[in-house]
Amino acid sequence: MKFGDIRKKIGNIWSHYSYILVMLIIMIVYAITISANGNSFRWSHISSILSSQNTCIIGTMAIGMALIVITGQIDLSIGSSLVFTTSAAIVAFNMTNSVFAMIFTALLVGGLCGLVNGTLVGIAKMPPFIATMGTMLIYRSLALSVVRSMDTSLSGSTSSQFAMLREKSKYDVLRFKFGTGKLGFGNFAIPYITIVFILMIALFIFITKKTKYGKSIYAVGSNEKAAHLSGINTTFVKVSVFVVTGFLVGVASILQACKLGNITPASSGKSYEMYAIAAIVLGGVNMAGGRGNLLGVFFGALSYTTVNFIIVSIPSLSVDIQDTFQGLVLIVVIIIQTASPVIKQKIQTIKRRRQALAEEK
Repeated sequence: MKFGDIRKKIGNIWSHYSYILVMLIIMIVYAITISANGNSFRWSHISSILSSQNTCIIGTMAIGMALIVITGQIDLSIGSSLVFTTSAAIVAFNMTNSVFAMIFTALLVGGLCGLVNGTLVGIAKMPPFIATMGTMLIYRSLALSVVRSMDTSLSGSTSSQFAMLREKSKYDVLRFKFGTGKLGFGNFAIPYITIVFILMIALFIFITKKTKYGKSIYAVGSNEKAAHLSGINTTFVKVSVFVVTGFLVGVASILQACKLGNITPASSGKSYEMYAIAAIVLGGVNMAGGRGNLLGVFFGALSYTTVNFIIVSIPSLSVDIQDTFQGLVLIVVIIIQTASPVIKQKIQTIKRRRQALAEEK
């Protein structure tokens, strides 16, 4: 095999699966950091990454964020939506002691939050950045206002937090058997919340790859006018991705409630929209819209969580400077993503010129 063919194959692998290579590089750095601290890298470290709140809860919301970004939009409200939706789900559980009521409330409230965002953006034609910035403030403010005025027998905690009541008979099922429980035996057991995240990834990979609706999402993000002329209801697509994201926030709120058992409106979910964007960027989703593989969101969530673990595992690193390293990683990855196509195009241009000169001679 010629060197040129090898280089071409490597280039194709990088362009299609860069998110896997990025994750492997980050994982190797994490293993080296663990070893430098005098410990050996084990499956328990990987299990911690898989069961992390950043991986499962933010990763589930990142699926929806990816769909929105692929259509050329943005959603800044998912962190506040998570707070509002989880609060409602916890209150529903405390009132009914019903798993079904909790799940139904989470999905309903999450979907309604997404519908509000989608209506403002898709029908009222507001800029997504402005519209979702407004709802970001509204959702958190509503949750904070309710928790301060609600009876503690419903909120389940003090006037600053919603918490699942331990006295309820279904608490142990949700909190310990599911929220912190695992499937399997020994060190190789997989957390239930991780399984839910993987199932969500698998479902939306199928939707985006195999359904007409999924293909229309990419079409709208690539060229909205062309998509409209081809018969796609672009308004419906733009509204629907926000609604779908709302349902995913509902799923994430169930995971949040079951894993932690509480939510604090004043502080929970802060910057989650940024973390979700970080996950999809590390997963190879193009922020300009039209391109991105949802499988990459899975690896992007793992990568982002691993970066956090690396930062925490460095004892000499100040807490105040940790966000700097997270920002640097994102900038480097985006530079690589944007530079690769440009470099590839320049190489192809140079090849064409050489071929033209060779033909002239």
